[in-house]
Amino acid sequence: MAPPFPNEPAGIHVQTAIPGPKSEALRARHARVQDARTVHFYQDATRSRGNYMVDVDGNTILDLYGHIACVPLGYNHPALLEAWRGGRFDWAAGYRPALGIAPPAEWVSIVEGALSRVAPRGLSQLVTVTTGAEAVENAIKTAFVRHARKRRGGAPPSAEDLALTMLNRQPHTNDMKVISFEGAFHGRSLGALSATRSKAIHKLDFPAFDWPVVPFPANRFPLDENTAYNAEIEARSLDAVRALLASDPQIAAVIIEPIQGEGGDRHASPAFFRSLRTLTTERELTFIVDEVQTGAGGTGRFWAHEGWDLPEPPDIVTFSKKMQLGGYYLRPELFPAEPWRIFNTFLGDPIRGAQLEVIIEVMERDDLIGNVGRTGETLVTELRGLQSRFPGVFSQARGAGTYAAIDARDPATRDAVVRGLQTLGVEAGGSGDRSIRFRPALVFEDRHVHEAIERFEHVARRLA
Repeated sequence: MAPPFPNEPAGIHVQTAIPGPKSEALRARHARVQDARTVHFYQDATRSRGNYMVDVDGNTILDLYGHIACVPLGYNHPALLEAWRGGRFDWAAGYRPALGIAPPAEWVSIVEGALSRVAPRGLSQLVTVTTGAEAVENAIKTAFVRHARKRRGGAPPSAEDLALTMLNRQPHTNDMKVISFEGAFHGRSLGALSATRSKAIHKLDFPAFDWPVVPFPANRFPLDENTAYNAEIEARSLDAVRALLASDPQIAAVIIEPIQGEGGDRHASPAFFRSLRTLTTERELTFIVDEVQTGAGGTGRFWAHEGWDLPEPPDIVTFSKKMQLGGYYLRPELFPAEPWRIFNTFLGDPIRGAQLEVIIEVMERDDLIGNVGRTGETLVTELRGLQSRFPGVFSQARGAGTYAAIDARDPATRDAVVRGLQTLGVEAGGSGDRSIRFRPALVFEDRHVHEAIERFEHVARRLA
């Protein structure tokens, strides 16, 4: 059992509307210079503790959303504050370096220490960037470098290749493709958007590569009652992948999330992912597992793909969110032969790397992944109970660790649930068209589960 979070509030306390008058006043100021329409409310960063956000109006709010899955230790964990006040981060506070040019010596200790300690099995090389979208962009670029190198028989690019590059007329290269899945979300930058297949508003009016998409086998729950259906849709998805691989030699990679987050918390079985790994291995294609949202412990494993029992590791695993900075791990043989191929000015963020070092120490010390597994069992059990009590409102309770979700009967009901929870002091978020997702911190415990379920029931009674 993880130790209790020091000075964490005893529970939810609502004293104004959410968002309250101070939040709305801040929104008005904010909106003069930035788009503030998506802001839920404004947070009091120093008063928030553990699993509870405190907003500027003094409301204490239970956080199920975690800033879209980005908060590993809750708010103001003492280990992070002590590290800051004790000078542990001083080396990173005075300037932000170009890590590919003149990195501080301390950066090497982080890379060979904490970041290497949590590397997925078989992936000993690392690229760090700033965000999840950057991680995906550069993972795809790495796959393309591999595919082009294979096509050239391992030879370096010719002078003609380099000249045509500057005209955007590279033969064959411009035809390379990545397979992604219906409902996928891989980021909002231009390359990543071509692999993203959810939230049309993010893709609208932006040019996209003509890359293929196949159905994602969104399993139905409970799994033991839907065995035949789930096996059928997984087989159908794999057949679609096989057909594409057989017909198009320009496919360089397959990218997939262990659990589709933005697409609706959609799951597939370990057997499906093993088959996908086998298909990519047979054709020497790059298998990219996008763990930007699932990585760093939220599923009850540090990496969600650890539960698949793969015949061999993925080629690339991307990360960000709870890891605080972005990047990806990769097999040594995928690293480009030439320098500067995968590069940008910052190549990460030293302060976030230093924070991650402390975060991993706390995760190990307090067995937070074990805590996630235990709390996740309670959470999914309670969500199943909720749907049995309110079958006209909720269905499809599911989860891995505390990376969990439940479906509302339709999109309007889902939105009403999220709004209703907010008025009761619970910060929640939607997923897909009708799912409510749980992305709490790794310090989320049973008492927080019960407090959340009580609020869900209150909302459900009004909607039943």
